[in-house]
Amino acid sequence: MTENEHKLAKLLEKAAAGYGKLNAKQQKYAVGEIDRTRLELIELLNEYAGKDGTIPRGRVNTLLRDLAEIEDNIRKYGSSALDSVIKETAAYGTAAAEAAVIQTLGESAGLGISFNRMNADVFNYVVNRFDTDGLVLSDRIWRMAGETRDELNKVIRSAIIRGQDLKTTVAQVRGVYANDTWKIKRLVSTEGNTAYRTADAIYAQRSDVVSGLQVHRGKADRPDHKCTVLSREDNYGMGTGIYPATASEIYNPHPNCTSYLTYVLT
Repeated sequence: MTENEHKLAKLLEKAAAGYGKLNAKQQKYAVGEIDRTRLELIELLNEYAGKDGTIPRGRVNTLLRDLAEIEDNIRKYGSSALDSVIKETAAYGTAAAEAAVIQTLGESAGLGISFNRMNADVFNYVVNRFDTDGLVLSDRIWRMAGETRDELNKVIRSAIIRGQDLKTTVAQVRGVYANDTWKIKRLVSTEGNTAYRTADAIYAQRSDVVSGLQVHRGKADRPDHKCTVLSREDNYGMGTGIYPATASEIYNPHPNCTSYLTYVLT
């Protein structure tokens, strides 16, 4: 590693750490957006409840059908939140890469172009990529919304049939959302970090001073994780853990991956 590569790697490592903090905020934001549907559902339950604080059995089917709107809103709010996360990440990633390159090599090494197209390319790649489960991002959001609706269906149906009071039912609904929080955080972590690595890679593709990308394994530091494996292999004859910017296997080595990339200079 040359002196400039070492300096650049330190700057990109710092930028990656900064993104880790940003992603934590993005996770909190997405959880809050989807939690809006919990408040909508509680309002709906209050509308259905009688004076005795329970929901009449005769209204169970109508109420459960109304859960379709809650499911739709989980998809809508979730999709909007993830779109915002990916766009914010793309802008952060390409700007951080440009700043690191210029700080290391000078203004002439920067791209000197509008990043709008580049950021759009990052967004389009992330939302349209097929993961190992054969799904694109919108499919995974739909699946998550469907799973949440199924759990809410069970809780509410059981509560109505047993004549359970509304306060207890609301607490159980809150429990369903709390249990699903990890799914939202994992999705934002996976897609956000994928967008960040993709931003680094697409910037590198357009740069005249970058010849390759060095993979650095994630915080979990697990020997069986794909990012660790990639960091130890020489699949392209470029050196251990070094890949061309077009090697999409390094964009998302595995779900919830926090690995990051640094640049090999020409």
